Amino acid sequence: MGVEHGFLAGLNTFALFGFLLALFIAGLILAFSAKLVGIKDASIVGAMVAIVGGGILGAIVGGTVALVFSIVGPMGIILGWLAFMITYVWIIKVVFHTDWLRAFLAWLVAIVVELLMFGLLGVVGVVSLRMLHP
Repeated sequence: MGVEHGFLAGLNTFALFGFLLALFIAGLILAFSAKLVGIKDASIVGAMVAIVGGGILGAIVGGTVALVFSIVGPMGIILGWLAFMITYVWIIKVVFHTDWLRAFLAWLVAIVVELLMFGLLGVVGVVSLRMLHP
């Protein structure tokens, strides 16, 4: 029984460090994107706060809007996603003390950079897997 608890504690610790590493990397990307679009108050810590706050508040607002408008069918999901996006950009705007356009551009550039990174890591993963198992 002692081994199982130690194994689960190790998995929880690994998951926590994985989450913190992912949050730091996402913060780096958002801070870089904010600097790229001309936001002067951009910092990694501020970006991490914007990511966590935007994710939590955006999920609450988007989920509530989607639930309320679910009577209109698929349009409720689209409205929920739109409410999530607006809330997330609003959080970036508030955290970085900037305008709507720069906050939206920072969010958009961060998404594009993350997608490019995921694509590149996917290609690297496939290539390295092919090298390990010919």
